Amino acid sequence: MKLEEFLKENLENINKLRRFLLSNKGLVYGILTHKNADPDAVSSMLILKNFLESLKNTVYLILPEGLNAASKNVLNNLNIDIDFIDPFILQWMDKLIDTYIIVDTSSPVQLGQAINYVYEKPYIVIDHHQPGQLISNSMISLSYRVVSNCELVYLLLRDTWWFSPLEATICITGILYDSRRFVYIDKYIFEIIDELINIYNGNYEKAFNSLQKKMDISERIARLKGAQRLRIKRIGEYIVATTHVSAFEGSVARAIIDLGADIVFVVSTNDKLRIVGRSTRDFVKKTSISLGKDIMPIIGEIIGGGGGGHDTAGVAEGTGKPVDVLKITLNILERKLRKLDNK
Repeated sequence: MKLEEFLKENLENINKLRRFLLSNKGLVYGILTHKNADPDAVSSMLILKNFLESLKNTVYLILPEGLNAASKNVLNNLNIDIDFIDPFILQWMDKLIDTYIIVDTSSPVQLGQAINYVYEKPYIVIDHHQPGQLISNSMISLSYRVVSNCELVYLLLRDTWWFSPLEATICITGILYDSRRFVYIDKYIFEIIDELINIYNGNYEKAFNSLQKKMDISERIARLKGAQRLRIKRIGEYIVATTHVSAFEGSVARAIIDLGADIVFVVSTNDKLRIVGRSTRDFVKKTSISLGKDIMPIIGEIIGGGGGGHDTAGVAEGTGKPVDVLKITLNILERKLRKLDNK
């Protein structure tokens, strides 16, 4: 089994975190994740919370900028009501917290104001993105390139804790979300899903249905505006698209990829400038250009913030004018593609 091979190869690192969590009982943990937390992030937080509380710890869940629409839908459909705290409240709660656990992000900028408290204490990272600054400064980290963060949480707890049917269902939900219902897969994902269903009685149908929601009118309008403002450039054999919206950047980017772009960048400006990138698997396979490693961290640094993500999905935040940031992004991409042509 590929899953057993993975656990054997990485047992030392997994056991290091297991030993810490099992031997340090009675602590106060703060579990936090990236802005606009998605179902993979929220599911990871909920499972870890239940595990740590079973060891007589106190756990607070921290959201830098709340939940995204999909997470709200999942929690509502699964009848889960959990209290979260934001960075404003954290300034008073921080003194109570012994250790932070960061899930589903390796970039400090994605933690917003909460990063100011995290860096003052020992912290743990469990993340499946391209390794970033948070991992290099952590006390302990689990950082493996799997499709979803829930897979890492499952592998951490698999031989240590018994998942309830609801917890198994929550875990399936996170995996389904980040894999886009298995559009993206890794070597372990189906074994994990099989165990969650057949060993822990996770409800696949319930998990799948919890992610279903009719797109509301504001998201539909954002997609249409994104398409209306679309700029298309052909670089060699690749179609590169750029646009700007005020919200739903990720949804707009996915829609434009579905329209036929090889890679797309969507920028928005609210309190800060935010640029979201998406590309096809085929683009990454042919060019070896990773948004999370080769594009978004560079953009984040240029605009005075930070960035990171996956090979096919990334984000950067900072300041600047949208038109200027998109020009910079296209220049970075074009230079990288030209280097490939010259090889």
